[in-house]
Amino acid sequence: MERYPTVRFIVGHGRWLSVVVGLCPLLVVLVGVLLEGWDAVWWLAAVALGGVLWLTFRAFAELTGIIAEMLLPE
Repeated sequence: MERYPTVRFIVGHGRWLSVVVGLCPLLVVLVGVLLEGWDAVWWLAAVALGGVLWLTFRAFAELTGIIAEMLLPE
């Protein structure tokens, strides 16, 4: 897998990276609340979007791991 550094990175760090990606909408809403005084409805939207992003990126990382195991020589 030396020829595919991005695949190696996703396979090695996909779990914690999916958590970071899922928390990004909450961070954006936190900044919006602190600086602009956004309403509480944005928290609900951020939680929903964060869950969708987490699940999507987690599935992407797992699929990348499966493909790497099956197709790439070690």
